[in-house]
Amino acid sequence: MLLLAMAPMSAAAQLSDHHGNELASHGLGQSHPMASNASQDPNWQVYGFERDGISYFQVNDLAGRVHVIIGRAGDTFWALPAGDVPFRASVPTRRESVPEGADSAVVFRHEDFSIVRYGVGKEAVWSVEVP
Repeated sequence: MLLLAMAPMSAAAQLSDHHGNELASHGLGQSHPMASNASQDPNWQVYGFERDGISYFQVNDLAGRVHVIIGRAGDTFWALPAGDVPFRASVPTRRESVPEGADSAVVFRHEDFSIVRYGVGKEAVWSVEVP
């Protein structure tokens, strides 16, 4: 009986990164996941996911191709080997050089970090930047 009484509350609970961004609990890696697009740039789609205290931020192009997935646990960031688009990722603990003459676009902004794309043509570096 107690389990049935608790069911509506847990079903209604939304996962959140505690900064106003709702995070999905499944669908990571899909072209068009059932999650809210949190992108700051109209040329990209960013989806947030959370499982077991770890957050994931997936960046897709408008055709739905996965370009990068960034994982986050506290202050530690990493890039997952996802999608079929080759990429380089720069995280606070391991910096990659930016292509010469690269344009930059803030694709996702959170109060603790941003995901920025530096690109020239098809060459891109996805960078996690902390204040």
